[in-house]
Amino acid sequence: MTFTFVTQPLAPGLYEVEGIYLTTPFEGRHPITQMWGENPDFYKQFKPGGVPLKGHNGIDFGMPNGTKILATDAGQVIEIGTGNTGFGRYVKLRHWWGESLCAHMQSVSVESGQWVERGQLLGYSNNTGTSTGPHLHFGIRTNPYNRSDGWGGYTDPLPFMDPVDIILPPYARGIRVAGR
Repeated sequence: MTFTFVTQPLAPGLYEVEGIYLTTPFEGRHPITQMWGENPDFYKQFKPGGVPLKGHNGIDFGMPNGTKILATDAGQVIEIGTGNTGFGRYVKLRHWWGESLCAHMQSVSVESGQWVERGQLLGYSNNTGTSTGPHLHFGIRTNPYNRSDGWGGYTDPLPFMDPVDIILPPYARGIRVAGR
């Protein structure tokens, strides 16, 4: 069973990996505040693999600071980062199908190399790095990926998530919003 939302240009190879079923990477219900591929003029300043991004390379979920951030699938913690720009404090996991990233976190509750189960606590949300408000940036890379593809190797996670768990922004539901 595959869920499909087509609201923005999708990264190459999106549907080449089957059998990926992700839970939401947080506790509770929180709305999407920025979809995949949005705001290309802003994101071109970021150059993973030396190539400017074509747009937003993940999904942002608006949520209060301190919201529990959870593993969206079982995997191993491969990277924990902290910075004043970009993703700020983040956790990256390796899964059988690729990688997931949770960014702009307040704190991290796991260690590098640790195995985590689906739904396990990774840490808490915040507003670290290049961010304009409290939210979680969630991104995935599906194998094989190319960091120089203009998306940093990331692909839209939305089609791999259950639509019942997702609160789309009004403009993505066909509701007119001022300024869009």
